[in-house]
Amino acid sequence: MSTPRPRLRMTAHALLIDSSGRVLLIRTETGTWALPSTVLTFEVQPYRQTVAFVRQVLGIEVAERDLLLAHISAHRSVTGLAGLGLVISVGHWIGQPVPTRASVTDTPTRQPTRQWCSPGQPPAPLAAWDAAVLPALLTNTPYAEIGWNPCPTPDSARAPS
Repeated sequence: MSTPRPRLRMTAHALLIDSSGRVLLIRTETGTWALPSTVLTFEVQPYRQTVAFVRQVLGIEVAERDLLLAHISAHRSVTGLAGLGLVISVGHWIGQPVPTRASVTDTPTRQPTRQWCSPGQPPAPLAAWDAAVLPALLTNTPYAEIGWNPCPTPDSARAPS
C-alpha cells in the first residue's frame, strides 16, 4: 500500500520592516500573531498577488519592483498538509499599514489586530510557522525546513531490515 501524497499549498508572507527595524505582525483568526500572508493561486503571478493582498488587507500601496524574495520555507505537518512559504520583503510602501490606536479597538478590552514588534521578541502566542521562520530572517538564512526531524534518532536513521 502506498503512502498518500501530501496536499500542497503555496503561501506568500509580507515582510514589512519599519525604520526602527521592527516587523509588522497581524493577529490571526485563531488569536496567534503572524506575518501577513495569503494563499497563492496559480492564476496570478506571486508578486502581483502580493501587491493586491497588501493593498486589500493592509491598506498600503506597493509596486512589484519594491518586492524582494527574502526567504523560502518548505514545510509539512502530520495532517498531510505540505507547502512552500515565500517571505516577500516589501522595500517601500505608500500609506500606513497599522491603523491608529483608536481605529484598532472598538472597545477598551479589544486587542489590537496589527502590531510592530522586534523580530527577536515577537508577541505571544506566535504562530508555529512564523516562530520557525523569524529566527531565519534575523540571520539572513534564505531557506528553512519546518516539520522534518532535523536530528534523526538512531532508530529512525537505521535502514529497515
